[in-house]
Amino acid sequence: MKLSHLNALRAFEAVLRTGSFRAAADELGVTTAAVGQQIRGLEAFIGRSLFSRTSAGAHPTDDAARLKARLTSGFSIIDGVLSELRDDGASNRVAITLPESFAENWFTKRISDFYSRNSAVDLRLNAANRRIDLAADGFDFAIRYSPPPEDGLDAVDLFGDYVLPVCTPVFREQYALSEETTSLAAIPRVHLDNRTPDPKWAGWRDWCRAFDIADGDDGGGVRYSKISSGLQAAIAGHGLVLCGITEAHDAIESGLLVTPFGVANHMETGYRYRLLSVSGRRLSSLQSRFRDWVIEQSRSFEQTVARMLQLPDAAR
Repeated sequence: MKLSHLNALRAFEAVLRTGSFRAAADELGVTTAAVGQQIRGLEAFIGRSLFSRTSAGAHPTDDAARLKARLTSGFSIIDGVLSELRDDGASNRVAITLPESFAENWFTKRISDFYSRNSAVDLRLNAANRRIDLAADGFDFAIRYSPPPEDGLDAVDLFGDYVLPVCTPVFREQYALSEETTSLAAIPRVHLDNRTPDPKWAGWRDWCRAFDIADGDDGGGVRYSKISSGLQAAIAGHGLVLCGITEAHDAIESGLLVTPFGVANHMETGYRYRLLSVSGRRLSSLQSRFRDWVIEQSRSFEQTVARMLQLPDAAR
């Protein structure tokens, strides 16, 4: 069997699954122009267009859209075959991709527990915010903060998140912050750009409006593009930072950070943390134990957060 244009088909599948040329390029680790070139080459080969191109962007034709599930399934099958061949010599390998801040502030501090139970594991971590194609890039799992995943992936729901302000105890005392605070005027804040596409992730204006606190001027402060940098700036005493309890939890538990306005002033997010794997892919016994361990840790953490934030029983 001769299969032509395999790379182009992979690019085509990625565009259909992710919804855009740019997202497909990010996942594949190439430029948007390279994805476009692959698609045009495929269209030239089959003799017809796969996308209608307008000033508003490119949209798949009806015929192209109907191929999405079959293409994703096909690449999953190919990946499953490669995984089985690879597992013959790597039954102790677990490869996972996960967001940088999640890796730094949640995962790394808990993984020693898994090591203590499975000392022979060959654990390979890719801490990156770029979306990885599990069906093509050789990873067994991904942890993503995301909406429900696309076709071809199995998802285990781990937990949601809650946004609230945190700072150091010294900063809280310096600016006399408390549950009675009614304005943030002239209080330095740490600003985080490009935090997440989650439409329910609260910014300062959203949070102030929700809890009837005057936003005032922003008080100056530092601006970061990564949540982990924002957390470190808050720990260093540079200002208030709005962040998720998932990333701030351990710093709060240790006393490095506090919730100056009380734990009740939190806002629930829309996306959730999920453990993803390729549908139909056979897992080794060690990979299955890793999946079960992540679920166990997540259930425990979810209960801990419920107690910390004093969530009602229905949310526990």
